[in-house]
Amino acid sequence: MTNTEQAPVRIVQWTTGKVATQAIKAILERPNMDLVGLYAFSANKVGQDVGDLCGLGRKIGVLATSDIDELLALKPDCVAYMPLHPNVDHMEKILRAGVNIATTASFLTGRGYGEEARSRLEAAAQAGNASLFGSGINPGWIDAVVATASSLSRDVNLVRVTESFNIGMWSEDANQNELGWGRPAGDTGHAAAIEKATLPFGDAVEAIAKMFKFKLDDIRCDVEFAHATEDADVPGRDVRKGTVAGILARWRGIADGHPVIELNAQWTVAQDIEPAWQIFDSYQIEILGNPNVKLQAQVLPEDMSLPMDELLATGHIITASPVVNAIPSVVAARPGIVTYADLKPVTSVIVPKAIAIPPLPLQELDAIDESSVIGGGVPTLESVAGSWAVSIKGPTGAQETRLDLRVENGVLVGEQSAAGDIAPVSDVCLEGNQLSWVNVVTKPLKMKVRFNGIVDGNKIAGKVKPGIIGKFPFVANKL
Repeated sequence: MTNTEQAPVRIVQWTTGKVATQAIKAILERPNMDLVGLYAFSANKVGQDVGDLCGLGRKIGVLATSDIDELLALKPDCVAYMPLHPNVDHMEKILRAGVNIATTASFLTGRGYGEEARSRLEAAAQAGNASLFGSGINPGWIDAVVATASSLSRDVNLVRVTESFNIGMWSEDANQNELGWGRPAGDTGHAAAIEKATLPFGDAVEAIAKMFKFKLDDIRCDVEFAHATEDADVPGRDVRKGTVAGILARWRGIADGHPVIELNAQWTVAQDIEPAWQIFDSYQIEILGNPNVKLQAQVLPEDMSLPMDELLATGHIITASPVVNAIPSVVAARPGIVTYADLKPVTSVIVPKAIAIPPLPLQELDAIDESSVIGGGVPTLESVAGSWAVSIKGPTGAQETRLDLRVENGVLVGEQSAAGDIAPVSDVCLEGNQLSWVNVVTKPLKMKVRFNGIVDGNKIAGKVKPGIIGKFPFVANKL
């Protein structure tokens, strides 16, 4: 706890990994923050400019070092501590020197580090009159959202948060090494490994209880698995049919024999799994009480046609941003291990600029209105066969594809193409005047795209559901 909000906060960035790089970009944009130092583990990074290490395209004038004393001599207010794995000795040294820490290193309350490490860090923070704060999107940012959402209820019986995502896009990240994608069903020790890998969710159960000023009797974890129903194409992972392609870690806070806080980490890396979990690709927040409050936080980009590196960066941005944005409040907080319960409200920064403001959405109906059919007659396999120009009305404008159908052995088969890429369609089904099919695309990521429309002569109109996005209207005209 040093400095005030009048002077820019002096920050040392710890590491230059994917999350740390996004933190550095944010820090450099902030008028209330100064990047004064950089720690690097690798000897080949020492002496290099942060701009070169992070691909910023310009020199920043801050050089990497592996000398902790050199960094502490810079008199920073805070270390943005973002290694993949924490080093308690390093953290203890920083705190005892009177320097605050804001971290993404699987830390909220320190419970997951073990009581001995937590006690050391608390003592070091008190001795240095410094604060230690950890966050990310979940666990972390979601905890603050839960606390705000609960204020609508007169009383709360259960807080439940479910992180439900297909994370195959990020499967190559080292932070997924401990999850064991592709391990055999029933593999001994896998559930214990998942409990260890998701320990921060136990921290979050404790942190949420602290926000309610409530004492729990116990914190427990149960693990369930789902398995691939076919060999899955997962970047950097070998996931065969029958092996683990879905994980559900359920962390519960118990009081008087009842669960009162439940945090679920529900992740998949494949679409076809058994059991067939519904994956929301969002954060589901439920406050069950009087009254119930239900929220959904969606964080994936609307434009899934962005370059893959930009899509992947989203996950790193939403991990780094809650920590960077909290730094001024961490610097002003009481000494010791702190959570959102101890901080002033945390916000981002407003940057005025011209942007494309999307219109308010119109009502989107899941059902297809068959009354719109205007007399094209009852379609047949032969009348549907042929080439169709398909226009999908996505959030960033129309996307044009071509659908080619033909009849083989009494069923419709064919291909769908766009921008030179051709893929076979499957599950083509004509029932009455309703036509549906599935197109598996590989760009910008592999996903199943499901089409469901009404055939009216030489026109088809309906809805398309890309694998991890919402539903969008499409029209098709026969060529």
